Amino acid sequence: MADALAYLRQRQENGGFNELMGLRVNHIRQGYAEIELPAKPDNLNPLGNAHGGAIFALCDVAAGTAAASYGRVGVTLNASINYLRPGKQGKTLIAKTREIKVGRTTAVYGVDVTDSDGTEVANATFTMYYVGDSATLLK
Repeated sequence: MADALAYLRQRQENGGFNELMGLRVNHIRQGYAEIELPAKPDNLNPLGNAHGGAIFALCDVAAGTAAASYGRVGVTLNASINYLRPGKQGKTLIAKTREIKVGRTTAVYGVDVTDSDGTEVANATFTMYYVGDSATLLK
């Protein structure tokens, strides 16, 4: 399983949207992911804070990574986010998942976002839909 999780980490960090955003996997284990995003000029809103869409994307990747840690492909079925405080420029935003429920076809994850000082920035709930087993996902 360790090799599979290492592959998932590599897959999540390299290429496409995740790489463009600068997302990095800090920790991953079955049912859990911790993903970080630096609040840098490329993802700030006009007020100079992390754009809400960037924070949402951070949460989505964290929930999706936690769901994928079981070797199954999951896509976001539903999501809700609460923005609590701005993500300040120059800080690193860190999303940590909480597994709420994993079933045959869906999984639910809570995601808490703090900045590098430990200040709460956002919390979210994601329902992931498993589109089927994927033997190739974690090879």
